Amino acid sequence: MTRTLASPNVAPSHAVALDVRGLSKRFGSLEVTRNVSFRLEEGERCALIGPNGAGKTTLIDLIGGRVKPSAGEIWIDGRNVTAMSEAARVKAGVGRTFQITSLFRRLTIEENLDLAVAEHLGVAGRLRPSRAARTRVDARVAQILAMLRLEHEPRRPVEVLPYGVQRMVELGIALALEPKILLLDEPAAGVPRADVGIIFDAIDKLPPSMAVLLIEHDIDVVFRFAQRVVVLVSGEILVEGSPSQISDDAQVRALYLGDSGGESGRA
Repeated sequence: MTRTLASPNVAPSHAVALDVRGLSKRFGSLEVTRNVSFRLEEGERCALIGPNGAGKTTLIDLIGGRVKPSAGEIWIDGRNVTAMSEAARVKAGVGRTFQITSLFRRLTIEENLDLAVAEHLGVAGRLRPSRAARTRVDARVAQILAMLRLEHEPRRPVEVLPYGVQRMVELGIALALEPKILLLDEPAAGVPRADVGIIFDAIDKLPPSMAVLLIEHDIDVVFRFAQRVVVLVSGEILVEGSPSQISDDAQVRALYLGDSGGESGRA
């Protein structure tokens, strides 16, 4: 059973952006997600942590529509999207990044972002978009390049970029879609430690109404980012609460952080 570590000072609730209800997923006899239920409010920053094999990426895949659930429901903005395709969920406001980058490798940074922005604005595929449409696309691409500090190398092909820069381009594509819910699967993986701050600076600049669910192993990053932390173990939610509550929880410390209580570690 999930333990919820209540805060003594509960802030007024916002509208629910994401509502996961009794979600389960089986691959043959293997149950990788077990009756998972949680909510993500508009503007909330929530981290999903747990050991390898806990089912974190599968849960993100279920929410994003890449994988179909064996049981349970997924609601976005009060709408049941469980039967929706992955593409339809993107249009409904779900954006995401992946553990392994998924980019057009022979195109430049700018061209990758241009395609994403044009698709979002409904002008992709037009042979001759209007000058106003072209201006809107160019402005949004420039904004994302600046946000991720990539404005000095927009015409470099993705295939020659360091992996950490590719991760930032993928985040840029997700941001180009202006989602209501952003799912980030280890966005800092492969990014040099000195550049990790760029990613989270960009997240800090997101619209306050955008909900973000982050999978991350680095506890220092989790505690910097999250307002709430959900701990997943063997496909089930073990406990959820504020970063300080999770850090102080004896069971979480024993399982993931060691018994030292407040030391940094990897979840």
